[in-house]
Amino acid sequence: MTQRAPTARSLTVLSLSATALLSVAVAATTSVRFFINGRAAANAISVNGTTYVPVAALKAAGLNVTVTGGRVDLNLPAGAGGQNQVAAVSGCLGETLFNGVWRFRVTDVRAVPSTYNSRPGFEITAEVRNATGQSLDLTGTGFGLTNVNLAFADGTTTTVESVAPNREGWDHNRAVMPAGAYTMKAQVPGSGAPTKLVYLRAGNVKAGLPWNTPDPAFRVDLTCRK
Repeated sequence: MTQRAPTARSLTVLSLSATALLSVAVAATTSVRFFINGRAAANAISVNGTTYVPVAALKAAGLNVTVTGGRVDLNLPAGAGGQNQVAAVSGCLGETLFNGVWRFRVTDVRAVPSTYNSRPGFEITAEVRNATGQSLDLTGTGFGLTNVNLAFADGTTTTVESVAPNREGWDHNRAVMPAGAYTMKAQVPGSGAPTKLVYLRAGNVKAGLPWNTPDPAFRVDLTCRK
């Protein structure tokens, strides 16, 4: 049987079909901004609803990654995670963090030659805002003053020992109205370079509130700013 050569019209249809398929493939692939502890890393991509993270970003996150042929191995570095690791809502200095109930933002951590208790240390300035539709206080939702900690580069930590002796004190019993906010100041003893502020929950969190995370604690990376 003699085969007919493709006509100009059929070639045009094939060309248009290939172009359409290519457009669909391109449209299904999008760039996704990727952050590690609040810091921008290499962008990920989303293909047909599945997100792919580059190996370089995984390495930046602290994973040991090896690629051999068609195999990728991921390993946590020694000491990563563990029983002392705190699950928390994380971000940078100046960034508003949200746990479903409170919006929390640390605006400044600065060294002071003498705290309210006459010891060298640091003063923390933060803002808390009630994101619910009812009046709440921090103590009643599971947060306590002595659970505000600074962590340093050498692995040591220090806890808040005093608050501002005025209306800007870190008052955990203050009732905050819906959408209300107030600025808080507290001081911790210590020296060196603080790298993180961790605001732990003091006990069981109040049930019946719209928490959006299993552990509503806050972790602030003081080496980055938003």
